[in-house]
Amino acid sequence: MSSAAADGTAELYRLIVENNPFGLVVTDLDANIVYANPRQCEASGYEAGELVGRNARIFQSGSTPAATYRDMWSTILTGGVWQGEIENRCKDGSKVREYMRISPMRNGSGQITHFIAVKEERLARPTADGPGGRRAAIDALTGLPNRAALVERLGEIIGRAHDAGTGFALFLLDLDRFRACNQSLGQIGADQLLIEVVARLSAAVRSDDLIARIGGDEFVLALNRLTDEARCAEMAHRMLETLVEPVHVEGSGQQLTASIGIARYPADAKDAERLLRSAELAMTAAKHVGGNGFRFFTPVADGGEPGPPDLGIQLRKVVERGELRLHYQPQVSLASGEVVGIEALVRWQHPERGLVPPGAFIPVAEETGLIISIGEWVLREACRQARAWRDARLPPLRVAVNLSARHFHYGSLPETVASALAASGIEPKYLELELTESAMMQDASRAVRIVDRLKNLGLRISLDDFGTGYSSLAYLSRFAIDRLKIDQSFVRDITTNPVNASIATATIAMAHKLGKIVVAEGVETEAQMQFLRRHDCDEMQGYLFSRPLPAAEMTTLLAAGKRLAFGTAPTAAQQSTLLLVDDEQNILNALRRLFRREGYHVLTAGSGAEALELLALNPVQVIISDQRMPEMSGVEFLSRVKELYPRTVRIVLSGYSELSTVTDAINRGAIWKYISKPWDDEDLLQEIRAVFRSLREA
Repeated sequence: MSSAAADGTAELYRLIVENNPFGLVVTDLDANIVYANPRQCEASGYEAGELVGRNARIFQSGSTPAATYRDMWSTILTGGVWQGEIENRCKDGSKVREYMRISPMRNGSGQITHFIAVKEERLARPTADGPGGRRAAIDALTGLPNRAALVERLGEIIGRAHDAGTGFALFLLDLDRFRACNQSLGQIGADQLLIEVVARLSAAVRSDDLIARIGGDEFVLALNRLTDEARCAEMAHRMLETLVEPVHVEGSGQQLTASIGIARYPADAKDAERLLRSAELAMTAAKHVGGNGFRFFTPVADGGEPGPPDLGIQLRKVVERGELRLHYQPQVSLASGEVVGIEALVRWQHPERGLVPPGAFIPVAEETGLIISIGEWVLREACRQARAWRDARLPPLRVAVNLSARHFHYGSLPETVASALAASGIEPKYLELELTESAMMQDASRAVRIVDRLKNLGLRISLDDFGTGYSSLAYLSRFAIDRLKIDQSFVRDITTNPVNASIATATIAMAHKLGKIVVAEGVETEAQMQFLRRHDCDEMQGYLFSRPLPAAEMTTLLAAGKRLAFGTAPTAAQQSTLLLVDDEQNILNALRRLFRREGYHVLTAGSGAEALELLALNPVQVIISDQRMPEMSGVEFLSRVKELYPRTVRIVLSGYSELSTVTDAINRGAIWKYISKPWDDEDLLQEIRAVFRSLREA
């Protein structure tokens, strides 16, 4: 294309945008406005200069439900197109309902760089009979009434029920884990799924009942003349059963579940908004116990506010009310046993429930976006406490703070961290930020840039829960990571599960090759700790050393100089260690006497599980195991040992031949030799002497 043609095309695009009859707003990924066309300025009352550089929150009226914004962000951040109604505020303070379509804008590499909002309607009050009213009152995908129309229709239903002296039930149905379906199926597939849901719900209710769609995956059903609790429960069961039947979309069967909240007129509320609110609280209670169920609204004893806890609402003021607490868990060197770092872990001191663990409220904070303010409080408080420890002349220690994936949606993260460091006065090298794999991989290029800016501040970065996400080594090498943390799911059975043990040891070796430090999480037993030490893991944290402690108790621990004890080093005799495994005590006694006379260090175990624990705690060169044992056979036990401790010499001593099993194990290298019971003492001693002699010569 010639330069003149390109200029002409650009001018045409400019004219189309600036003369568009619909309002257009373009924002960056943090919702900061970079462009607003003349129609948008005219509609909102703002000049272009007043909008550019401001956050799109400038339009918020406070009347749009939080669920609408959650649905909007979850859709556009995953590459989808969101459309729906939002009640916004103009410069003069007046409120307007705007039908909006928000789409991601991508660059030449396919990365999302901006969002564009097209405001197709601007209505002072959506009605079914006003100009453009039907479009504004009807959900474009399903043809159902939207939230605005629902509230109006509910007012009419309440009026009729009041006049007739009857009642009705309001069901609020929210699909469980619909976001995962949206991501796996794409926008078109997810839309097909929602249309099928509407068809099934419509078939489950009567013709004079009302169904509305009030959010991406939220539906409301007003069921006339239904107030009896047993009949409501029967109807809820019917809906859940009709949804659980697989829906075939894009060639695959999708199984849906839902959470249903039930409120009844007039028992639970006497106006539309309060009735909807009651149903929403009941639905939240159903969601909190795992979904695929229903709950009735239950008021508290005084009849004032609803009883089921809406954590999203309670969390909104949790920082201002001073209800957050930090507990601290030590990170210990596996070389010296000294405390070398501390991880800050947030807790919620709820005024009624007491201390709430993070697993109960962090997911809600993530979903609602409140994790940003909570995370910033944790950062500042951890820095403040680190300074207090320094002022108390305790040894300077690294303090680690977790960051949410949501923090990476905001380019101001490095400035926030710098501000916390400046306010506390601690040196950046004593602050470590823990990031999850999912946070890093959602937009790897953006994450790399932010991590580089954080590193330029002089602090340290660790990658949390390594191995549980979906990162690649190619991406890992791009990040300026100082430390990897092995997730506790691998540590939990590291002494008995060869697969998880291999993952952990491979992670340690890989990290060291890349020049990174490795920390193991969730270490609870001495056997786990010794296994990790033997495979050169650098640090650990877990209940073996200390549970997470409040600041005062952590101060006491640090002042006392508590260290991790490793036990005594093996003696020269223990360098020739023999492990005997048999479930018959008389056999163990006889073998122990035989080999101790020879001067070997002898360990005994009555089962494979007990033997694996001993192997984690002690260096063992030779194992002699019975074949027939409860829970785990000798071959099965020695096969695990081969994976966990490949340098051991493994021998089966058994009176049961089971030749095919033993032969297969020998062929696979799981066992070195099979010796039959009863044995000859001298022959057996000769065999073991030869084994230890070959090991010394190797």
